[in-house]
Amino acid sequence: MLILSDKNVRFQAAVMVLILLLLIIVSQISVMRMADDYKRNMIAHDAEIAGYLLGNGLDEQLIKMAFTTQKIAVDQKMGTAVLKDSGYDENTSNFLLPEITGFQQKYAAIALALSLSVSLLLLATFSFFLWKQDKQLNDAGKKIQGFMDGDVSIRLEDSYEDHLSRLFAKINTMATALTAHMEKEKNNRLFLKETISDISHQLKTPLAALQMYNEIILDEKTGNEVVDDFSQKSQRELLRMENLIQNLLKLAKLDAGTIELEKNLHSLSEFLEKCRSTFMTRAELENKKISLVCDQAIRLCFDETWLSEALENIIKNAIDHTKATDSIEIYGEENRLAIEITVKDNGSGIHPDDIYHIFERFYRSRYSKDQQGIGIGLALSKSIIEKHGGTITVQSEWGEGTLFHLIFPKLTNL
Repeated sequence: MLILSDKNVRFQAAVMVLILLLLIIVSQISVMRMADDYKRNMIAHDAEIAGYLLGNGLDEQLIKMAFTTQKIAVDQKMGTAVLKDSGYDENTSNFLLPEITGFQQKYAAIALALSLSVSLLLLATFSFFLWKQDKQLNDAGKKIQGFMDGDVSIRLEDSYEDHLSRLFAKINTMATALTAHMEKEKNNRLFLKETISDISHQLKTPLAALQMYNEIILDEKTGNEVVDDFSQKSQRELLRMENLIQNLLKLAKLDAGTIELEKNLHSLSEFLEKCRSTFMTRAELENKKISLVCDQAIRLCFDETWLSEALENIIKNAIDHTKATDSIEIYGEENRLAIEITVKDNGSGIHPDDIYHIFERFYRSRYSKDQQGIGIGLALSKSIIEKHGGTITVQSEWGEGTLFHLIFPKLTNL
């Protein structure tokens, strides 16, 4: 049978068989003791009758023959009739017969003690095996939690011949595969980071040279409108290319997990004001309004450099998708569970087809009028916010504006 292939089950079955054998042996011994006791009681009872008869003048030889000779059915019938006349038959209550009552009580107590002993032994046996199995499962649960917490060297005990060990062996195989996959993924990310870093550094040298050449041309003031116009366009594209390279480098570092945040406690109001002031000149030139509402007492633990990068990308996105006279509103709020930063605008909004993709890298909406963006900013912001233990969500209606929520649970800021 398949169930008997489990060593623990075989051991349990062997223990149960031993207990049952013990019960049979004890039962047989009890029956033998009962028969001996019954014999002693019967002899004692017969002795009492013989003594009574002898004391009343009955012949001793006749008394002996009454107890030792073979009886026939007629004898039993006549004796039964004689005793019945005195009210002594099988219907007589046991309570009127002290010997029977004592015999019954004695062996009822023995049977009860035997039943209780066997029941307790069976219960103790089952409890022991259940405790042992529960301990195995608890130990396995702790080790699995340790594995999930990052200790990939942990493995479950699978050296026994039972179903749990076979299950643990499969879990160990899965853990080994996951560890290999994680290591491979880590190496892939590191390779990606190094590749992008190498490419970016390789691009920086010619890019710096191009910027220098372009600045020289701009400083020359040739007076040629075409040359000046193209020089201005070149400068814009060079700055855009430099920004792209920097963002790619930041994404690569976040992916590879090589960034260690330098988190400190800051005034949220002062931080939001710095981010807001970065865009005030552009907002004034484009006739747009950026407002800020935040309690001065709110404090948040974060890396100012990196969170500035995340929030400024969101504010820039809001400015890019609003027109003249539109407004961007920034709020900082605190409740018992979290600190929330909200960026709201009344611009063009996000099309329903795009709402689930805006945080994907290099995603470009076919409905967007912004032809300059390459789809990195919001993806970078999301990675930075999540690195801080926060979450970012978006609500938007096409043509009605957009609302970004940055939520930082207080437990992550202790």
